[in-house]
Amino acid sequence: MREVTANDADWAEQEGRRQEAAERDWLGSSTEGRPSFAEAEVLDRQGIPSCHVWEIPPGELPSHLTATGALRRWQAGACAMCSATRSRLLVDHDHGTGLIRGLLCASCNTAEGLQSAPVFIAYRERPPAVMLGVTEQYGSAWDGFGASVDRQVRDERNAAHVDAAGALFAGMVDRFRPTPPR
Repeated sequence: MREVTANDADWAEQEGRRQEAAERDWLGSSTEGRPSFAEAEVLDRQGIPSCHVWEIPPGELPSHLTATGALRRWQAGACAMCSATRSRLLVDHDHGTGLIRGLLCASCNTAEGLQSAPVFIAYRERPPAVMLGVTEQYGSAWDGFGASVDRQVRDERNAAHVDAAGALFAGMVDRFRPTPPR
């Protein structure tokens, strides 16, 4: 095994600074002025996911960032649906294609899989990954993504997951049900 030298450490430090600068240049001010959780709730009632009003970074994505890395930097710890800033966001993906869509808090990730409210339809049609122009497969070929999986088997597996999640989280997704007009 090769010993790490001072030159290696210097290079790593310089490369880290170069990557951080490239990310700052790419992001610019795009993470500033986002709606609060309360403001996102108003957008939610209008069928607009929070991320749809966020500024999209100008210019080219830094070459060292993966799609998930770009989403993490751009979302800056905020859920794409509700703008809540949680310590942990989950990687949301399309169960049919296996493509990553964005990062959601646990509540929104669960509700997204169970709801057909306008806000979720809008999110699915234009998720953060589409907004940034990035694509990345979720999981691996072991998950059935990237390989040709029998459509009926996949649909049955996904339906079983949705049924199980629905039973587990029954009543927790009422926030996302449209409120009737007064």
